[in-house]
Amino acid sequence: MGSTVVGEFADTLVFCSIAAGALGISTWADFTNYTVIGFLWKTLVEILVMPITYRVTAALKRREPTYQEALRAAEAAAADPR
Repeated sequence: MGSTVVGEFADTLVFCSIAAGALGISTWADFTNYTVIGFLWKTLVEILVMPITYRVTAALKRREPTYQEALRAAEAAAADPR
């Protein structure tokens, strides 16, 4: 969760710095407000969808091949001097 918060802050800061000029944000107070509100909103959304993210990730990992059998076969073939 800590890395998510740090990542969201960095992403929000970069995005807001680029978008501020296009949106007409011209004062530091407006920029700070825009950045803080954006950060809080993105972090809240991430916290709310985290259970869904974990379930989707677990389902994908269950379907992902492990390649353990292929690795064992390759090791056995390398050990066989034929």
